[in-house]
Amino acid sequence: MFQETLRDLGEQVDSVSASSLQVQFRAGIAAGNRWRRGDELFSALAESDPPVILAIDELPILVNRLLRGSEEEITNKGKRVADEFLGWLRKNGQAHRGSVIIALSGSVGLEPILHRAGLSAQANIYQPLFLGPWSEPVALDCLGALAAHYEIQLPLAVRRSICHRLRHLVPHHIQQFFDHVHEHLRREGRKRATEKDVESVYKFEMLSVRGQVDMEHYEGRLRAVLSADEYEAALEILTETAVSNGLLSHGAIARYGEIQQLQRSPQYPAVNIDQVLYQLEHDGYLTKDDEGYRFQSGLLQDWWLARHGNNFTPLRSR
Repeated sequence: MFQETLRDLGEQVDSVSASSLQVQFRAGIAAGNRWRRGDELFSALAESDPPVILAIDELPILVNRLLRGSEEEITNKGKRVADEFLGWLRKNGQAHRGSVIIALSGSVGLEPILHRAGLSAQANIYQPLFLGPWSEPVALDCLGALAAHYEIQLPLAVRRSICHRLRHLVPHHIQQFFDHVHEHLRREGRKRATEKDVESVYKFEMLSVRGQVDMEHYEGRLRAVLSADEYEAALEILTETAVSNGLLSHGAIARYGEIQQLQRSPQYPAVNIDQVLYQLEHDGYLTKDDEGYRFQSGLLQDWWLARHGNNFTPLRSR
């Protein structure tokens, strides 16, 4: 039934693969019928038993592009387009609840983008699912299992040293750290790692130019969702936090706001710092406590300091 619905789209579909349900659309559904055709696709999916999971990856990036178009800032036209698209998705999610399960994912969060545009209500049918870091026991067991598989020795103290440096135990970072340690031992023709090996690998591999390839996406995903001025403010806030031993105090935030007001003119108003901090907190860069904001990840803090801290003047010195 789903295939037949797709074929009804006529010349807009190049091919349909039954084995993997791959669909290749031609360059554009007609503007006059796209929502109706989309409704038909949802209806076809809803006929499936068991229910269909419709996973849409990087939807926040798409919505952000709709909001901005070719402009730096969110436009009224962008709001209308994004609101129309999200409203259509929301309508079908409600109409086919239980038969079509919509799973949205992305490298950045949807909520801050919608909050900035005043469209937060469009997300109220979705249940947030936070994929947090591993606990230390799980991370230690993972490192032990990897060591056993690759026939090297990582004593408990060495594994704890890895976890201590990462602090925020993201699975990818744990595997990345292990890979660097394993390669380091292979080059030296050894099978047993020491805490000195961990220190060396962290400093000269994880925080070096080689390690930047895996970490640069933290900058890239901010650039994808913030305006040019907001992105500049986010870089400065993160660097200030890094050079201040990982703490952005409430006093520093107030000082940054004062400096901004002095530097800006009526034509170029100051960036909304609270909005930038909300984005950084929501997407896992910083976490808030009574003293201010801190880096969650020790790796991100040290990497940010190594990349941006050398020529940076802290707020207290300005």
